[in-house]
Amino acid sequence: QEASMTDLLKVPSGAEQDMKTANTTYSESLQQELLQFLQNCPSAFHTAHTIRRVLLDAGYEELFEAFPWHLEAGGRYFVMRAESSIISFRIPHGRPSGFMIAASHSDSPSFKIKTNPEIAREGYVRLNVERYGGMLMAPWFDRPLSAAGRIIVQEDGVFKTKLVNVDRDLLMIPNLAIHMDRTANDGHKYNAQTDMEPIIAQGEAGQFMKTIAEAC
Repeated sequence: QEASMTDLLKVPSGAEQDMKTANTTYSESLQQELLQFLQNCPSAFHTAHTIRRVLLDAGYEELFEAFPWHLEAGGRYFVMRAESSIISFRIPHGRPSGFMIAASHSDSPSFKIKTNPEIAREGYVRLNVERYGGMLMAPWFDRPLSAAGRIIVQEDGVFKTKLVNVDRDLLMIPNLAIHMDRTANDGHKYNAQTDMEPIIAQGEAGQFMKTIAEAC
């Protein structure tokens, strides 16, 4: 009785199940790593610092643009700029036959909070913001928002940068009810300066900056 090549190359059922289980476990592990990475990186500054820690743990050496670089064959290096971008590279042991480049954005469309942002008006405290990047503005309405990024503080007469991530519901950009704007379903051209001011609280100004200071 003849056996086909397909029969001869067939993976045993037990081994096939083990491979499926291993692939599923690996896929779930990658998904969890990605979700954790996104959770740790609410801003471009957090992203660059998170990748910095990963590279240091992997044995990469940090370089600085203000100092000479002493590169060696087989070395692994990275450099940061403005604390929001990072470049890593490896030096081959011998003469290179080619190269590979991978690149990605570390930022995303968002609303940038301006200096002295709190505006107390009509019993509410709003934040003065400006649009950053190309975005769809409508999805920002009526959802819990928070604040994250980098701030500059003065400690003992020295200016320092610190990362901030207020990991809780803090702000909201409210939409008008339909009976207050009967043309709401006819299409709108939103003005980021007047229509997209997040509300933080009722009462007097000062709560937002206090919250940021506590999160440092």
